[in-house]
Amino acid sequence: MIPGKFPVILTFSIIVTLFFSCKTVEIILHGNIKGSVTDAETHEPIQTAKVKLNPSNDTTSTGNDGTYYFEKITPGDYEIQVSKFAYATSIKNVTVTPAEIQKIDFTLNKIPYPIFSEKYLDFGFDSILKSFTITNTGSGELKYSLTTSQDWITVDPAMGNATTESDTIKVIINRTGLSESKHIESIEIISNIGQDVIRDTVDVLVNGVIDQDRNYYGIVTINTQTWLAENLNTGIVIPHYMEPTDNGIVEKNCYEDNTNNCSIYGGLYTLHEMMDYNPSDTGIIGTTQGICPAGWHIPTDNEWSTLIYYLGGEPIAGAALKEADTTHWQFPNEGATNETGFTALPGGEMVRDDDYSTNPNDNKFGGLEIMANFWASSINFFESDPIETGSEYFIIYKETYLRLIQVPNFYGVSVRCIKDP
Repeated sequence: MIPGKFPVILTFSIIVTLFFSCKTVEIILHGNIKGSVTDAETHEPIQTAKVKLNPSNDTTSTGNDGTYYFEKITPGDYEIQVSKFAYATSIKNVTVTPAEIQKIDFTLNKIPYPIFSEKYLDFGFDSILKSFTITNTGSGELKYSLTTSQDWITVDPAMGNATTESDTIKVIINRTGLSESKHIESIEIISNIGQDVIRDTVDVLVNGVIDQDRNYYGIVTINTQTWLAENLNTGIVIPHYMEPTDNGIVEKNCYEDNTNNCSIYGGLYTLHEMMDYNPSDTGIIGTTQGICPAGWHIPTDNEWSTLIYYLGGEPIAGAALKEADTTHWQFPNEGATNETGFTALPGGEMVRDDDYSTNPNDNKFGGLEIMANFWASSINFFESDPIETGSEYFIIYKETYLRLIQVPNFYGVSVRCIKDP
């Protein structure tokens, strides 16, 4: 063999093999879709409309100028679906071709859609007539009908057609034979929009007090005083090891950080949080609203004393305030009659360290099912103790006493509000 000939032959063979074994690489040029979405009546751009590309399921939303854009789309046939609240959905087909931009614009037509002037109607303790409006925010005729959850609630009209003007719905309460307990009922509004049926509700609140979070509380009158018949439960929940701050937001704890306990027993609040960071109030009649609903305030020591005196004194006052069975109280719930309707519940308290340690084990809950605790609006300071304290009135399961003790201001305690004069 001639020297050097074999490598040349081998190299040539490799080149030939590669040449015949290689396939042509297919280069796919993608296409793009863009367009605008406008109101069919005003021709104004529609923002935040949802644009969906099928069958790829790609989605985007229109910007402030009503435009949308899909890029790098594999050529082929697609369907574009555009939807927006209170508008009829629009669908168009498009064929995407390589290296081209397809411009597909949409105009959306408004459809009938109801907006209600009120989410709830609070009739309080003596109102019998309230009203709300139904407004058609779209185009065309809006057909609606209303039903009530109780026979003693009447609506007029009970059905109608709203076009360009708002319809006023009168709601009448028949209080004849109605108990003085709080009632939380509703009106259901069924709206027919094309083939769709939309169900909405307006709450009907009777014989109670509403707070800023739409919690609705029953009330009870004892002698000359009117109290909430439930523990306050306003505010947002924070973990028990966090320190509430004067940030304009009401912050509460739930026993053992369980929000279900707040639903049953109400929130637990520090003294200053309850007072909404107002100074001590020791008047004959309190003036500090604190975190109470409008028209209500934090009870003072004097107001608690008035209640205790009326119920026969400290040794027996607790019996008339406690829930009368052991649904929530630990047995034996000594002497409980709840003859006042105050319905004190054993919600316990949050026993905090004054440094609000971030170690959850440094702060404890205690007294659930055993003890009911309530703040007064007085803030005390003793020279022998550098910690501010507040008046806590408490009842326990095995006694009829309503006692007063002083506890540190950073404890978490229940709140009962009393009505302004």
